[in-house]
Formats: sequence, structure tokens, C-alpha cells
Amino acid sequence: MKIKRVANISLYFFLFGLLIYLLYDIFLGDYSFSQQAELEELVNIKEEELSKISNENQNIKTEIQFIKDNDEYLELIAREELGLVREDEEYIDDEPE
Repeated sequence: MKIKRVANISLYFFLFGLLIYLLYDIFLGDYSFSQQAELEELVNIKEEELSKISNENQNIKTEIQFIKDNDEYLELIAREELGLVREDEEYIDDEPE
């Protein structure tokens, strides 16, 4: 009878300790309610960054396809961004130093 009572008390202490541990983990642990909001905010920020990068990638793909299909645009980029000229032309700098 006494052993059964000691076993019951030990079981209650164990369950109480387990309950305290679980409550601590739920409210203050690594994946607690307080950190869930922070993680959701971080996910939203990363999704916005991903959306911006996807849009930039799509714009670059469109520009690449446009360059492949349009020789005049390719020449314009070569002249404006790279400063290339034809053999019989002379390069004039618009912005003197």
C-alpha cells in the first residue's frame, strides 16, 4: 500500500514536471508563441525579397530576348553602355572632364 502511494506521488511529480517543461517550451522556448510572430515577419520579408528578385530576373530575361531579336537595340547598347564605334566613326565624349 505504501509503495503504491509513493509510486503515485512520484508519477504526479513526474507529470507536473513534464507539464512545467511543456508550458515553458510553448511560451518561452525556441518555437514559442513569441518567436512565431518574429518568424512570420521574417518569412514575409523573405517572400518580398524573393518577389523582387523574381521580377528582376523576368526583366533581365525579357531584355536578353529583346537583344537577341533586335539588332538595332543591340547596337544602341553597344554604343551607349560600352562606347563602341564603327571603324569609320570617331567617339565624342558628351561629358568633358
